[in-house]
Amino acid sequence: MRAITVDEFGGPDVLKPADVPMPAPGPDDVLVRVLAAGVGPWDAHLRSGGWTGPLPYIPGGEFAGVVEGDTGDDAGFDEGAPVYGYPGLSGCYAQYVRCPVEQLAPLPDSLPITDAAGTPIDALTALQGLTDVLSLGRGDEILITAGAGGLGHFAVQIARILGARIVATASPQHHEFVHHGGAAVVIDHTQPDWPDQVRDVTDGGAQRVLACAAPTLEGAARAARDGASIATPVHAEYPEAERVHWQSYDGQPSGSRLIRMAPWFDGGLLSVQVAGRYYYEDAAKAHRQVEQGHTRGKLVLIVDDDLAREWEV
Repeated sequence: MRAITVDEFGGPDVLKPADVPMPAPGPDDVLVRVLAAGVGPWDAHLRSGGWTGPLPYIPGGEFAGVVEGDTGDDAGFDEGAPVYGYPGLSGCYAQYVRCPVEQLAPLPDSLPITDAAGTPIDALTALQGLTDVLSLGRGDEILITAGAGGLGHFAVQIARILGARIVATASPQHHEFVHHGGAAVVIDHTQPDWPDQVRDVTDGGAQRVLACAAPTLEGAARAARDGASIATPVHAEYPEAERVHWQSYDGQPSGSRLIRMAPWFDGGLLSVQVAGRYYYEDAAKAHRQVEQGHTRGKLVLIVDDDLAREWEV
């Protein structure tokens, strides 16, 4: 099968097309023919030296496609069924991927298959941060930084579904988009005094914060009141740790949680914004865009042109 591989660490140009062996699914795996894969900042981080496994490797941690072959009654998926999932942090920039059955979910009826490819990692990370880490509930108030980004735009929508009041940050050109997602107040995080503005609209500082991007960590701490909880999937040295409570976490694969979100997609409460679609040969271009930041929503890489044509993508 064809795939994008990384033979050495470096910039986007180290992403190379290659012919590689088909993955061999184990007894608890489902083999999926990949239509498209999501492209995220984690892919660029691993490609540039963060990968700790052997080289070469196939990038890509999230995908959408169709089940290949008979999975058996226990797996619960029929051959040819549209699915999406988060099998790990590698393997998805390829025509086929093996995905543990518990990390796979049926495609929601209303979610286009290419858009679904950019959904699992950030949607799951947002849901877990808001519910598991911050225990966000109806009537709570939360600050979500970088609310137009891949993680942030899911977080804003899910926080709205959970019944919270949302203060978010974004660049000015994204304010209307973030308001539409559910934020009551959107603040321009390109202004140096944005943490003070947050404190003004949250009665002295945010009590709960989801910090979605590394450049907003310092501002998030300044915008939080004493003793506030700040959840973030960004691993870094955290500012003002003596005054606020930082909670670092990683989004975990979960087919059951993707299934939980399906009614939100089908009910029009949750959607994914796709900022760019790239074809297999243009993986390096996709990585350059994701490294530039300021992307509204997600990027996807169409891996299988033939399958895309079958789905009229």
